[in-house]
Amino acid sequence: MTGLRTHRYLRLALVGIVVALAASVLIELIRSGGRPLPSISDYYYSPAGGVFVGALTAAGVALLVLSGRDTESMLLDIAAVFAPLIAIVPTGYRGEPSVPSEVLPTVRNGVGVYLTMVTILVALGIVLAARGDLAWRRVAIVGGTASAVVIALATLAFAPGPAAVFPFPGGINLHLVATVCFFAMFAAVPWVTSFGEDPPAAGYRRVYLAVSVVIAAALVTTVGAAIANPDTVGVLIGEAVALGAFAAYWTAQTIERWRDADPPSILPR
Repeated sequence: MTGLRTHRYLRLALVGIVVALAASVLIELIRSGGRPLPSISDYYYSPAGGVFVGALTAAGVALLVLSGRDTESMLLDIAAVFAPLIAIVPTGYRGEPSVPSEVLPTVRNGVGVYLTMVTILVALGIVLAARGDLAWRRVAIVGGTASAVVIALATLAFAPGPAAVFPFPGGINLHLVATVCFFAMFAAVPWVTSFGEDPPAAGYRRVYLAVSVVIAAALVTTVGAAIANPDTVGVLIGEAVALGAFAAYWTAQTIERWRDADPPSILPR
């Protein structure tokens, strides 16, 4: 029963993280007289910044710890790779392609910690796979993705040349890249769940497919707004819809899997 309770609480905690982030943004919105910032990411520079960073970091840990079903589980693990990056590498300040000089040391410190922890986790995954406690396929896909991110991020953040324009190398917003990758995994998970080896009941399947479509549409809206009209609330709306849709999916799946404490994907294959 201990494992079952832990599984349940972790799933509920992830919903709670989304609620906490939404509450923090709403409280700051009220405090500022109802004037919304262009995106949830912009709240990094507001009094809600602490909750923003903490919520995304906690979400990354929860996604990594939770077990799912095969491909679904690996997609959640990949989402866990990008969640802390959204928190650690901020978007531009007030729409500008730059981060304030006084904030940059904090960003680099966070990047250094991220690189250290991800490297340790990848090494641990290899050890566990060698012992037969983790599937090599999962380590290769998730660990390979994480390793590629680590190499690219280390180069962009600390190598001479790219480091001078970090986190906007070549004018590319790395925060936006991490956000797109994160939400892309969120869009894929409900779809994969619907057509996996152990598909849900018809009612749940309809909910999951609808959520997948909504998140994909919200992602397209978010990217389009970020490129075309970054100073409007289009990005904020897209992010809010995507997060809300995933929270709905996660809540429904938590109800469906309330007694599911040991999914098959955690077994080595």
